[in-house]
Amino acid sequence: MSSPRSIAIVGAGLGGLVCARVLQLHNVSVDIYEREPSPTSRQQGGSLDMHSDMGLKALQISQLVDQFNKISRPEDEGMKIVGKDGTVYYQDPDRLPEEKTEARPEADRTHLRQILLDSLRPNTIKWNHGISNVTHDAGKATLHFLHSDLTPAVYDLIIGADGTWSHIRPILSPAIPQYSGVSFIDIFLHDVQKNHPDIAKFVKRGTAMVLGDNKAIMPQRNANDVIRTYVAFRQPLHWLDEVGLKQLVEEGKYAEASEVMLQQFPDWSSDVTNFLKARCTSMTVRPLYSLQKPHWSTHPNITLIGDAAHVIVPFSGEGANLAMIDGAELGLTLEKNLSADSVTWLAALKSFEDTMLERAWTSSNESMDNMNSFISEGNAAEKATVTIGRLVAGAT
Repeated sequence: MSSPRSIAIVGAGLGGLVCARVLQLHNVSVDIYEREPSPTSRQQGGSLDMHSDMGLKALQISQLVDQFNKISRPEDEGMKIVGKDGTVYYQDPDRLPEEKTEARPEADRTHLRQILLDSLRPNTIKWNHGISNVTHDAGKATLHFLHSDLTPAVYDLIIGADGTWSHIRPILSPAIPQYSGVSFIDIFLHDVQKNHPDIAKFVKRGTAMVLGDNKAIMPQRNANDVIRTYVAFRQPLHWLDEVGLKQLVEEGKYAEASEVMLQQFPDWSSDVTNFLKARCTSMTVRPLYSLQKPHWSTHPNITLIGDAAHVIVPFSGEGANLAMIDGAELGLTLEKNLSADSVTWLAALKSFEDTMLERAWTSSNESMDNMNSFISEGNAAEKATVTIGRLVAGAT
């Protein structure tokens, strides 16, 4: 079915896919342009907890709750906070798979993304279509592609859902993500029950956070017998180059990179540093960025969702949740106003953007506060336990 206004989404992440799903549920045509060559060309991230007022709500709007329940792991919601000497300060009770709390069920990002991909009509996504530039004129916006042999595509509305380093955001806002002061080294361990039983026993179900001295080792249980460990350092961005970590990781010299990391934890419990000694299958350097509350004048032909609109550090579990509810609510807004006059259309977009940014700003502040509690001097585990207690109380 043709739409009164043509719509394109840039980016096939969770936010863009949810938006497309909601539009198609209402018989609104939409195209997605994605720079990656295929759905499996890049690791899609670790385990996500879906929040009832964001991610789960977006799945309800998308009519995908049943599919989500098949891949969710409610038994992996647990949290454990540990000091660098191995002292356990906080631990959720263990749960069996059948003991669903319906609070914040976990699911791997890859599996969640696949549900959304499978829900879309064939040929919705144009893979290997990286964007070089966007122009706008005479009530239209035009996508220009990195590959010169691709013909520019013209639409009435372009939705930037292309992440932290969005190519669409600069059209609306000069805001640039800023380094938060903390970097992750992201480590994958596979077949942990067989190859790393001590590590599997330490993590149990969910996530363990071992904190202290402006550092952290945070293993997280994923599906398919995988543990993903985030090693955090509060250091200037150039420190990764100075100690050689960035180069070693990029060259695939994971054993040497692990040795460099081990040197940063000389007085930490061996139960904890074992995570750095285990042979891993992949490792990635991830500096954490955030975006100060951006402001822009609502544009009739261009808008943003997810990390393209708001970048937050991953210490509240809300980044993916925000992107998904952004996508769902924008889809509903567009469906209701596709045939509206220009004044009503612009007002509807502005109302959506105002709500989105206010919600994201609240989450961003909370997430930054959590990071500054968890990755802090001295006995950060004790401070984090107070923070987690407050968050648990607020979620019940």
